Amino acid sequence: ARSDSIIMASIDPRSKQISLLSIPRDTRVEIPGYGWDKINSASAYGGPELTTKVVSSLVGVPIKNYVMTNFSGFKDVVDVLGGVTLNVEQDMYHPDETDLDNEIDLSEGLQRLDGEKALQYVRYRGYEQGDIDRTKHQQIFLTALAKEIRQPSTLPKLPKLIAEVNKCVTTNMSTSEMVKTASTIKSFEEYKMVSQTLPGRSIEVGG
Repeated sequence: ARSDSIIMASIDPRSKQISLLSIPRDTRVEIPGYGWDKINSASAYGGPELTTKVVSSLVGVPIKNYVMTNFSGFKDVVDVLGGVTLNVEQDMYHPDETDLDNEIDLSEGLQRLDGEKALQYVRYRGYEQGDIDRTKHQQIFLTALAKEIRQPSTLPKLPKLIAEVNKCVTTNMSTSEMVKTASTIKSFEEYKMVSQTLPGRSIEVGG
């Protein structure tokens, strides 16, 4: 299937910085073997391996690893962690008469989101700039998720948690590599977290 969201993440233990770059799913790129298309089509053509190659070419940075999850896996990851505390900035409502499981209904305010509610938060697109604004809120959520993982009470459970999370994702990282990456951050408070959405402009091609 096409990717719903694409985010490039980098952890630099020397500068103590975590960087997140959201890539809008309609970004126009050249996909090897398939020509010009929206970047989210790369996953449908060649899975996370081709997506990783296309993103690496787009931003000019070598990318070694990928982690992919579907909606169900995303919910499971959040639930394995016991939820995420987040300040929902506004009421979010989007009805779905054909599938109640896809309905979005969140109230404004600080709250503990389980997997189902967290998925509603990151999927909501009822903003002025639609998917572009949604990427900013996904970055906010990932920041909150990272803080959750770095809680002192979570650290002793990390190896077991990663083994559980590994069941919810498709990745070319081994469990030991995931533990090592997570353990790189000795103290989350020491790290600066920066996030940005790939800049671009709207164009219309062939209607």
